[in-house]
Amino acid sequence: MAYLLDTSTLSFILNGNRTVYQRMRTAGATEPVYSSAISEGELVFGALGAGKERRGELRDEISQLLADLAAVLPVTREVALSYARLMRDLASRGQMIGVNDIWIAATAMSAGMTLVTSDSGFRRIEGISLEDWLQP
Repeated sequence: MAYLLDTSTLSFILNGNRTVYQRMRTAGATEPVYSSAISEGELVFGALGAGKERRGELRDEISQLLADLAAVLPVTREVALSYARLMRDLASRGQMIGVNDIWIAATAMSAGMTLVTSDSGFRRIEGISLEDWLQP
């Protein structure tokens, strides 16, 4: 099964977490590992908030990490429809999570991928396949 890394998982790698990085490398040897355009936007937004001297370095690190993945997946019409269904379901149950997280989950679900995250909010989404690479 293919994997989609959420923003927090990518951040762990960028911050030097060897466990998560090694899991990404091991998984990538047998299955494709992706990110989403939503996560890329969140990472770049974070980099833009860094000081001038660090901003360029962070942008380069983000670009290199994303280049090491199979691809950065765009928001497609299928993702948009999945997003709408997830948003409706979460809202009707009163269990909302962050809007960007719903887009990321919709990307994973529309492609039948396992979402890699340590964010417990994703557990509110019914039918999503999750892994936490911080856990052994």
